[in-house]
Amino acid sequence: MTKTLTVLICTHNRANLLSRALVSLHAARRPRGWLVNLLVVANACTDATHALLETAKQESRADTSRLALDWLVEPRSGKSFALNTAVPRVRSSDIVTFVDDDHRVERRVVPRQVVHVADT
Repeated sequence: MTKTLTVLICTHNRANLLSRALVSLHAARRPRGWLVNLLVVANACTDATHALLETAKQESRADTSRLALDWLVEPRSGKSFALNTAVPRVRSSDIVTFVDDDHRVERRVVPRQVVHVADT
């Protein structure tokens, strides 16, 4: 049975940084036997974040080399609101990992996280 890893990002008005984070995640290696997907919560965003995410979602559907991406809106400002909005969407994942919108992910970090968690 395939296991699922969800990478969760909460963002607020940082479309440019988020774009770079998504590029690094799409370039990351995927662990064998795992489905890796992205969930982004747009937290009270008023910049170009929604447009960026909708474009990224459509691109991920059209290009199977990209991670599947879904996103949702949390209109109340605050990371705790964003995280609480995301929790019901990630309950079915075997592992949930968090990435900040200003991070760049090294290519081997996703498989390493899976191995580390699976070994504990």
